[in-house]
Amino acid sequence: MAISDRVRKSLWAKSANRCSICKTELFAKQEGSEEYNIGEECHIISSKSNGPRYKPNLDDYDTFDNLILLCRNHHREVDELTDTYTEELLRYVKLKRENWVQETINSAIKSDNQIKPRFLTRITSGKELLNILNESLGYRTDYDEVGSEEDADFIGGVLQDLIDYGELSGMVEPYDRVKMSYQLNDLLKTLDDKGYILFGEKTVERVKFGDGDGDKWSIATIIIKRKDSSEIIKIGSENSDS
Repeated sequence: MAISDRVRKSLWAKSANRCSICKTELFAKQEGSEEYNIGEECHIISSKSNGPRYKPNLDDYDTFDNLILLCRNHHREVDELTDTYTEELLRYVKLKRENWVQETINSAIKSDNQIKPRFLTRITSGKELLNILNESLGYRTDYDEVGSEEDADFIGGVLQDLIDYGELSGMVEPYDRVKMSYQLNDLLKTLDDKGYILFGEKTVERVKFGDGDGDKWSIATIIIKRKDSSEIIKIGSENSDS
């Protein structure tokens, strides 16, 4: 099997286009020159019997969990120095890098939260909601103050479910995406039955990782409000909820 486009896209995105070890930018353009790519998708466990860290009988060697994004120099180094770069170490390096990227995005989102007020559209269909969540790399969430532990569990669970849907959406087949849209329809109905409305949008924002201008990332904004919230502006008939 070969690395799928979905896995490849997730690998590059969650590593922020940088080597997981030295953090060198892998795909960039220098002034006065063409774009260059020094990134390589390294298998943590090789599928070849004489390859680095080989294990037999894995169902698929080209999964996201078995790949780590590296520069060419470090790809060669980890495959030659297998006593140093063990499977456990590479999995730790991969996870640490991906967590750092996500934390950096979340930090940038929080610092930008109060720059200016924005008007968000009410989301009324699972397909519309999935389009916002699909392959987003950061999530900006907010909600009304909850009045009970039951409400806290419910709203917290909904927000976590939405993030989980977003992280999975780019790695599933069209059939599964249709099912996800249907499940999100049910979630929106449950919110409505409990007296809540969901608002959202997807934006592309620039996030800095150290020096430079930063990279552009898709950010999903999800806000859950009670139907009687004074912050909701009703457009159209007086009985409208949006």
